[in-house]
Amino acid sequence: MAKNIYDMLNDNSINLEELEREGFNDIEKRRIKKKFKKTVHKNKNKKNKGVAVAVAAGVLAVTLFGTNIGNEAIAKIRLMAFDIGNYLGTNKDLSDYKTIVGKTITKDGVTIQLNEVILNKDELIVSTTLKSDTKLGEPGLIRTVENVYINGKNIFGGAGGSSKQIDDYTMEDVMSYKLNEEIPSGDLNVKIEYENAYIDEVEKRKGPWLFEFKTNGDQLTIETAESNIDYDFKLENGNKVILEKYTSNAVGQKIYYSAEGKGDSYNIELRGKDDLGNEIMFKLTSQSHGKGIMKGFNISDDAKTLTLTPYAVAFPKESGKMSNDFKQVGEEFTIKINK
Repeated sequence: MAKNIYDMLNDNSINLEELEREGFNDIEKRRIKKKFKKTVHKNKNKKNKGVAVAVAAGVLAVTLFGTNIGNEAIAKIRLMAFDIGNYLGTNKDLSDYKTIVGKTITKDGVTIQLNEVILNKDELIVSTTLKSDTKLGEPGLIRTVENVYINGKNIFGGAGGSSKQIDDYTMEDVMSYKLNEEIPSGDLNVKIEYENAYIDEVEKRKGPWLFEFKTNGDQLTIETAESNIDYDFKLENGNKVILEKYTSNAVGQKIYYSAEGKGDSYNIELRGKDDLGNEIMFKLTSQSHGKGIMKGFNISDDAKTLTLTPYAVAFPKESGKMSNDFKQVGEEFTIKINK
C-alpha cells in the first residue's frame, strides 16, 4: 500500500450512480450529479489531476467586492459561497476557529476570492470563489494548480474537496489540503499560490494568484479529544491495516491508520452504529506512504461508544471506474469516545 491514493485516483472517473447521502431525494441526486464536480490535486510535479467523491450541503449568499489588479477591474458581483460548516456537515459554530481572508485577485481573466480558512492540525480547509471572464462549458469547472506554504516551507501533501457551479461563469470550492509535516503552535504565516487555472480542463489561464495571511489552530487543537484504538485487520491481499487513534473536535471526527505490505491499494470504509443506535460511517480521505485518514459521518455528540466493522475494495487498475463492491475484511470492534 505504498502508492499514494491520489495516484490511484488519477485519471479515474467516479460513477455518480454510486453517489449516496442519507436524506437526498431523487431530484436532489439529479441536481448533485449535474452540478457537483469533485477534484483531488496531486503533488505539483504531477501533470494529471484526479477525482474524489465529496459532497457539500448548503450555500451562503455573500457579496464580494472587487479591486483593480493591473489593467483589469473586478466589478461588484453577487455570488453564492460555501460556508465551511455546511461543507463539513456540521451545525456547530466554527467562528472561533475561522480566519476570514476575504481577498480577491484577478489575472488572465480569472478571479479567485479566498473567503475563509480553518487550520485543523494536519489539514487546512479553504473556501474560495472562482469566476471566469468567459462562459463555462462542459464539465463547467475551473480547476487550479496550487501549493501551500507555512512559515515559508512547502508542506502541501495533496487535497480533496468539493466544487459547485453557481452560474455560467462562477464556481465555489471548499478544499481540504493535507499538510505533510507537523505544524507548530502559535500564529503561522500561510501562503497559498495558485500557479495556473484551467477552464473546463482545457483552456489554461496563467497566474500566479498569491494569497498570504496569518492563521492559528491552537484553540481547535486544545479542544480535540483523542482515543487510542489499537485494532488491526488484513486486506484480501494479506496487507495489514492498523487503526491507531480516533480524534474528535468541532470540525469533525477522524480515524488514523497505518498499513503494512505492498501491492494493490484499497479503499477502506468503517461501518456500524453508536451506542444510541445511529448508523455511522468512516470513509477514506487520504492515504500516502503507509499512512491514512478516514473521516466520520453522522457521529452524534451524545455518543459514548462507536461499534464498527471494516470493509474494503481494491482501487481499479485499468477501468478508471471506482468499484462499490466492498467486502468485510475484519471483525466488529468498539471505540470508547473520551468526553
